[in-house]
Amino acid sequence: MEQQGITRRDFIGKSAAAAAVAGLSASALGQVAWAQVGGDRVKAGWLGSGIRGYHLLNIAVDLPQVEVVAVADIFEGWRDRAVGLVAEKGGKATGYPDLETMLAEADIDCVVAATPEHSHILHIKQTLDADKDIFIEKPMTHTWEEGVEVVRLNEKKRKIIQVGTQRRSVDIYYTARDLVQSGAIGEITQCKGWWHRNSKATDPQWRYPLPEGATEDTINWRKFLYNAPKVPFDINRYFQWRCYWDYSNGPAGDLMVHQLDAINIVMGGEMPDSAMGMGSIYRFHELGRTTPDTWNAILEFPARDWAPSGYMVQYSCVFSNERDGYGEIFYGTNGTIVMNDREMKVIPEPGHVADKTIEGLEVASEVWGDKEHLINFFECVQSRKEPNCTEKHGHYAASAAHMAVMSHHKGKKVLWDHRRQGPYTL
Repeated sequence: MEQQGITRRDFIGKSAAAAAVAGLSASALGQVAWAQVGGDRVKAGWLGSGIRGYHLLNIAVDLPQVEVVAVADIFEGWRDRAVGLVAEKGGKATGYPDLETMLAEADIDCVVAATPEHSHILHIKQTLDADKDIFIEKPMTHTWEEGVEVVRLNEKKRKIIQVGTQRRSVDIYYTARDLVQSGAIGEITQCKGWWHRNSKATDPQWRYPLPEGATEDTINWRKFLYNAPKVPFDINRYFQWRCYWDYSNGPAGDLMVHQLDAINIVMGGEMPDSAMGMGSIYRFHELGRTTPDTWNAILEFPARDWAPSGYMVQYSCVFSNERDGYGEIFYGTNGTIVMNDREMKVIPEPGHVADKTIEGLEVASEVWGDKEHLINFFECVQSRKEPNCTEKHGHYAASAAHMAVMSHHKGKKVLWDHRRQGPYTL
């Protein structure tokens, strides 16, 4: 048996190389690399300033190379709050009732959009048609057809699209990628992703607080619905849209895409060969919720050199227990990588079954993915370099999740036609 397939020295070398290749070293994350670009500050327009959008705005207003000059939101209360935050930080942003008006009137270079999932395709197309770059929150799309459309559209437009699966800007995923793709942990046949949460029965998942002043008079309900079924104004559907299939793919669109994209980084994956999904509502039955609170999926991916016969991905999401937290596992014949966006562990297989022995190793990340992902986007707006999470990456993760959701609804395994670029069932 060959000894020392990978040592701690090897690991440190791979870590440094991975960070350098990905442009993710401590100096490159925002400061040195960005400063070299020079030029004027990026003028950003903000679309959507709810929980996620306001969080991202809080980051952006402290970035010296960014100037938030416009805010659009179809809820007056959040629009005014965002304009106020910019003012508190010494800036000045003009509020707009919607994206169309902001694109027509504001002098901006790009849009950062954190809006309901079903409207992402509209906001991407409007922004690209206005010749602007866009940071679009995950999932990139609500259907697989939209993913194919965005990829084809940007082949013509050639704009910067950054999708908000921020693990693409976390260094240790590239370290794991190099370890896996160098064969260090052996052949891979299976990967696993999971996100397990819990909350009190009186605080159901995704039932976000309803802001004061939110009424049919202060919300543009028609704009919110977009292409979804036309239903009367419902404040719960507006602020808690993840609970409904009309606007969301539930755990698959909110959480599963994170792990699928992370696994794609490490495994070099694109679209799967097939997907099966199954979910149900076992715990939270309030207010007409339709998306599952418990979700599982299995996907099959084509072969890679480090997975010569292909590999499976298992995914699990529960809203009733947080013991396991969230993360990803890569099962190799010589060792296992267990990780999330904060830490990574390499665990050797026993010597009597491994072809190579490896050292058990642990490494932590000091990278804050949300911030670095925004920095990467703004830097690419200036430099015109490819961002960390392109529309193709966003399509692969979201459309694989869409396949699992299709399987759930149809009760059948869904396969992907790689030539035709579309799903089908037998």
